[in-house]
Amino acid sequence: MKLLYIFEWYPALTQTFLRREITGLRQHGIDVEIESLFRHRDVAAVALPDVPVRYFRWWEALGLIVALPRELIRDPALVKQTWRLVCDHFPTNPDNFFSSLWAAIYGICRANALRRRRPDAIHGVWATAPATAAAVLARLCDLPFSFGAQAYDVYRHGGDAFLVPKMRAASFVHTTTQYNVAHLSQRAPGANIILARRGVMELPALADTPRPPGPLRILSVGRLVPMKGHELQLAACAALQQRGIDFTARIVGGGSLAGQLQRTIDRLGLRDRVTLRGALPPAQVAEEYRWADLFWHTGIVDAEGNRDGLPNVIPEAFAYGLPVISSDAGSAAEAAAAVVVPAGDAAALIAAADRLARDAALRRELSAAGRQWVKDHFLVANNTAILAKAFREARR
Repeated sequence: MKLLYIFEWYPALTQTFLRREITGLRQHGIDVEIESLFRHRDVAAVALPDVPVRYFRWWEALGLIVALPRELIRDPALVKQTWRLVCDHFPTNPDNFFSSLWAAIYGICRANALRRRRPDAIHGVWATAPATAAAVLARLCDLPFSFGAQAYDVYRHGGDAFLVPKMRAASFVHTTTQYNVAHLSQRAPGANIILARRGVMELPALADTPRPPGPLRILSVGRLVPMKGHELQLAACAALQQRGIDFTARIVGGGSLAGQLQRTIDRLGLRDRVTLRGALPPAQVAEEYRWADLFWHTGIVDAEGNRDGLPNVIPEAFAYGLPVISSDAGSAAEAAAAVVVPAGDAAALIAAADRLARDAALRRELSAAGRQWVKDHFLVANNTAILAKAFREARR
């Protein structure tokens, strides 16, 4: 089966889980090609070296002068249908408007080439521009399409403006949590929602020697953006320091809040305790997991309604044998082995961190439970088998 995967930005360090997803699909006999609306500036090392990638360059949009009349001649009903769709679901968020417009231009300009290549199906990795691009190409080329719907594309500003009509038109919608299944089913009753979690390729080997004595090592991995709640981590670190807990903490990730977080670290007197490590490639992130004794994720629902589903970093931390503290924002509670605290509740986070810092036996118990959860729910081979079956059933 030939499958076209459409990205908005490729490759991106923060989307290595999609790299694993595509690798898993290929192991199930799906031949994947990638198209991307933009080329990401992240290091090329995160790209799949043997998967073809086609980027949509800005100058290709000039082909709209020829492509649009061609498509309208092929299907005159497009004008009326598009006008009705835009009137009913006009994007009120500028980002959503321009990304949807660019996705539509991409689809119109690439339709003729795709008719010649003729994949069996098209998949947009997110419910925003990639799903719009997949829907446009599917309509113009008479192909089935599907898309993923996970986090910001569902919740930020109420989600993508065209989310509901795309869900109704798609062969299926892929999501990764029960929380999202319930939410999406409510948004578009009758839509075909497929639950298939992400995954790790295999469980990494654990160290066979005990940790040397020293401070408790606490790790966080996530973009430095409001919905990750890093300020709560810093408040908890300050409290642990005041209580005499010997610890050191690292925050892995890049983003717009780096400067603000560093100023908070300095103001709280945590410069010798907390380090911002910046964005790191996958191999170095793996080393950070091996370094740590405890992992925490402090997600919140931000001012734009944005939140995580089940952040992939939580089961990744489980895979490395780390006990995990997580907030209850989004779907984190579905990772049953985590210690879950109310989102935005600094006192509850401090209490949980204090307890785990003092109780090595509890950390070992949570470590074993987390590894078992990954075996049961978060292996790529098992989860991409569900997705591969859905793609084959969608093929006409």
